[in-house]
Amino acid sequence: MRLSGLLALLMSGMISFSGTVGASDIYKYRAADGTILFTDQPQDRVGRNHTLLSIRKGWNYQPRALSDAERDRYDNLITLAAGQHRVDPALVKAVIHAESLFNPQAISRVGAQGLMQLMPETAAYLEVSNPFDARENILGGTRFLAYLKGKFSTLDHILAAYNAGEGNVRRYGGIPPFKETQAYVRKVKQLHQRYSSHFVAGLGEEKVVYASPIRQ
Repeated sequence: MRLSGLLALLMSGMISFSGTVGASDIYKYRAADGTILFTDQPQDRVGRNHTLLSIRKGWNYQPRALSDAERDRYDNLITLAAGQHRVDPALVKAVIHAESLFNPQAISRVGAQGLMQLMPETAAYLEVSNPFDARENILGGTRFLAYLKGKFSTLDHILAAYNAGEGNVRRYGGIPPFKETQAYVRKVKQLHQRYSSHFVAGLGEEKVVYASPIRQ
């Protein structure tokens, strides 16, 4: 595993996700003293003493009606990946819903790909050779969620890191003050709650044991 290398990608803004919630760009600046700043404020509000390094297009959620077949077609793969990486399957499904609306061919404006919207560099670190293959994408994205679950103790922080990057969550001591990220966390948690009952109902008398539950 080369997940340690993900931090560099997260800090550089190379991990990006798409998903209307008023999406805002996230800007990366370098101050005169070398300090790196991530914010949703454009150059004219930050000041000329900050050098713009990059802009990441924000998550953009555009809901549409989904049939049961569209919504549930990947449940077997989700359950497989969740069991393999010890992540709540309802959380995996909620992220897929928010990121791609279950479209395996989804491509964001900045090149994030597939069901869980993996950037090419991220996919490589997660050993996903074809991000448009549902099985590979779900396994890779779930592996990334498991990685973040090992770094953060709350669901809010895990989701914020999935959207805005691990470095930003640590920098701000929680959910970054980006409207996009705040909206993303709220939406995925809402979907997570909805799908929790879905997976419990589907288990029947069987029981699936996961690692200690994520505290909200």
